[in-house]
Amino acid sequence: MLVSKMQARTHFAALFTVLLCFFVAAGCARNSAVVHQPSPAPQNPPASYLTPSLVQGTLTAAGRPPFHLKALIVEGRDQSPVARVEMWWAGPQKWRRVIRSSGFSQVLDVNGNRVFEQDSDGYFPIELYTLITAMVNPGPILRTYTPGGELLTKANGSSNESGTVCLGDSHRLCMHYQTGLTEMVALPGQRLNFTEYQGFHGIRVARFLTDSVGVGEFMRADITELSILDERDDSFFSIARPTPAGQQIRIVTVPEQELQSSDSRPHVIVWPQALDGSMLGTASFLISIDRSGRVREVLPVRTDNERTNDSAHNQIMRWTFKPLVHDGLPVQALSLVTFNLNTRAWGPRLPLTDEEVRELASDEVTPIIPSGSAPSGAAYTIRVAIDSDGNLIEVIPATPEYPALFQPCLDAVRKWRFRPILKNGQALPYRAEITFHVP
Repeated sequence: MLVSKMQARTHFAALFTVLLCFFVAAGCARNSAVVHQPSPAPQNPPASYLTPSLVQGTLTAAGRPPFHLKALIVEGRDQSPVARVEMWWAGPQKWRRVIRSSGFSQVLDVNGNRVFEQDSDGYFPIELYTLITAMVNPGPILRTYTPGGELLTKANGSSNESGTVCLGDSHRLCMHYQTGLTEMVALPGQRLNFTEYQGFHGIRVARFLTDSVGVGEFMRADITELSILDERDDSFFSIARPTPAGQQIRIVTVPEQELQSSDSRPHVIVWPQALDGSMLGTASFLISIDRSGRVREVLPVRTDNERTNDSAHNQIMRWTFKPLVHDGLPVQALSLVTFNLNTRAWGPRLPLTDEEVRELASDEVTPIIPSGSAPSGAAYTIRVAIDSDGNLIEVIPATPEYPALFQPCLDAVRKWRFRPILKNGQALPYRAEITFHVP
């Protein structure tokens, strides 16, 4: 079966995803081990057991000592550097933050009611925003937590100081980390991990934070320096020319109803005809729009058929909404949106025949079939699903015989180019059967 990168984000069970999140949070090289813990969770847990409370302290709280912070943000298992962050915090009304990355850079100065903000782009990427915010103040991130989501913390008894983290109500499946206390909170479309806690003037701050948006896809922030801010002349925080409020990036989370009602134009997903999995259900995505109303990021949260994710993602990314305005100013907005899913609502009722689908195909490549895989003249059929953009989203075998032929046929059809069906100007998805013959 053809499984794409986007499909992999929700293809695995939630338990496996949580386990993987903890591996990457520890850098995959910090000697973690799976253990079975016989002791069950408390029968009558305290009130904090269901409260999203973390050990992570708030560096930017009023009354906290001034600090200087440096962090390196890396991406993926190869730990490719993607951003550097530096922050000078003299107090809630006097601070500076500098972000340098290839995708987004920012200089932000605050001095009383005067703000200077210089952005390389008008959009603050979700993962970057999440990590940089959570490093110094986890509050805004915790407020996006949905009750019932995965929450593995010291407060609810799922994690302890020795580095043991346990899953499920029974707490029988556990992992142990030599980095000590490790906590995780699931956000819509993301999972945020805090580990390697160290003390800093009365609070504890995680030196490693990992934001995972799918299986194997993550960014990690490494705090490389955290110290008391040395004496700074007032000129360091002075602002000669403040930035108008309408030009500053402000990020808000809005309910689905507010996002949908902001635009009179209907937004409809043309669901592909997935070959297997649920035909009916729902699919939820975290949608992020910039201040102009253009969709900039889409993260899958939950779907009843993950094989439709790629097609849905590509369509949503082309949408625009009426810009959202809060307090008279345009804002960057996040919203969790749920759609009804029906993989037979669009396109022909029956699969196209081999002859019909070849009329819609180009760059046809013949499979290279290893000698002896099947007798000469044998026919081998595969089923394909093509979405409304003409993308191949799924391939499965239709012929039970000659299983060795599937991979050569899959390799060949991946190189084909397909067109969607056009009906009254509407591009439609379809299923089809393609038959190859052994020479």
